[in-house]
Amino acid sequence: MTLRDGEKQKLDHFLIDLSLLGSLQGFRYFQPWLRGREEILLTVVNDDLSSLPRSPGSLSSDTSFHLPTCSSEQSTPRGSALLPPASPCDREIAIPETHCTLFLLAAYAKYGRPYVWVRSNHQRFTGMELCDKDSPLMLSSYTEWDTKDIGVWHIVWDVVSSCVSPPPRNPLAVDFAYLKSLPLPERSLSSGALVNFFHNLLLREPRGTALFSYVWEELADLTRLHAHTLQELKEQNLIKNLI
Repeated sequence: MTLRDGEKQKLDHFLIDLSLLGSLQGFRYFQPWLRGREEILLTVVNDDLSSLPRSPGSLSSDTSFHLPTCSSEQSTPRGSALLPPASPCDREIAIPETHCTLFLLAAYAKYGRPYVWVRSNHQRFTGMELCDKDSPLMLSSYTEWDTKDIGVWHIVWDVVSSCVSPPPRNPLAVDFAYLKSLPLPERSLSSGALVNFFHNLLLREPRGTALFSYVWEELADLTRLHAHTLQELKEQNLIKNLI
């Protein structure tokens, strides 16, 4: 598949965001792992333990997530019924613990857009018809790829909303307890990287969306934590200089 200049530029921009996300830590519901220029793995928790538990296999009926069916009437991306990932999921070596589900988020040049595949815990989705466990998920975020500015955060938002039970209010929520447990130097780097990521997100996300509103709220608390961490580092260094 040959991409036009505009399509290639859009995909390249997405790959930059993908690499940035893959280097971050400190999210509450997922952990990204960079696995190459075109791929990241997302380890997503199955249940939000802070909320009332629900059946692990249940998914919110108002989410935009489903596995592709075998119906010939279903519209498929680029007219292809199956878009296999780089390797079959049964060869995946990075399988997480049973309380998490592993996803592969990739933006291969041969497809011209990002897709997401389930790489573990397929039994969680047995309530939906599945042609092939190596088929990509159908997410509204990347079906809108041609008409909207879709960032990596839109896709992660959809995946987390659909995997975590019950769906969280803010799928991009920060794990502040984890950040506060880090040594000061590491905490300053992690919180600063998250602040930068959220700033870039808000510059591109239209005001008024749920994503914008919840990230804006999260950014305020995150910025305070980052500023406080920098102040602690400064005071710690001053004390060291006095000793």
